[in-house]
Amino acid sequence: GMRRAAAARVATVVTEPRRPSQQRSRLRFEMLLDAADALLGGRETTDVGLYDIAGAAKVPPASVYHLFPTKEAAFVALAERYLIGLSNYIVRPAHRGKLRRWQDFVALEIHRAIEYYNDHKVMSKLFFGANVIPDVRILDVKNVAAASASTYGRMNRLFEMPYLYDADTKFAALIGIYDGIWMTSYARHGRITADFARESELAGIAYCETFLPAVIPLRAPAGP
Repeated sequence: GMRRAAAARVATVVTEPRRPSQQRSRLRFEMLLDAADALLGGRETTDVGLYDIAGAAKVPPASVYHLFPTKEAAFVALAERYLIGLSNYIVRPAHRGKLRRWQDFVALEIHRAIEYYNDHKVMSKLFFGANVIPDVRILDVKNVAAASASTYGRMNRLFEMPYLYDADTKFAALIGIYDGIWMTSYARHGRITADFARESELAGIAYCETFLPAVIPLRAPAGP
């Protein structure tokens, strides 16, 4: 009905942010994302417009339009910034002694992701909320492809990983499992609760065991 029509309309809008090259424009770009971020702290994406973002950033609307042709473009750019933050948070080095089994590695990455989402309410709203913008969903799917290759690579540095046929699909499905469970928790509780966190860990490890052996040997630490 109306909601589908609205979604179709949003999808046809140009939602590509214009990436600025000059330092001054780059600072303004980040400043506008900060303003959008602050506004979304207390409102839904449906209730925030480009004029609101311009007002919050104290810049003329014309300079917002120059960087973001639509408010969706601003939210997509903000979502992208959060995905980079999430990725950096997940891939921080871990103490080797804590990762004796590949299952420990999977559990650690799940918990890091959950911590990041719970600490960044606006990110949770953008990715799990009731009004997810179609282009944010597309961005998420593209990000999953990069994250999948990176997950296998990071596991392979610690463990003697077997060759995986179609590893991309498998790790993308794994992230889909987490997202589905976390979205359910967000819809019910407005955050990822400890109970749903535990379920996502069980589900993630159980799924990985369909294509990974229960025990994978650790690699010897490199160098002296």
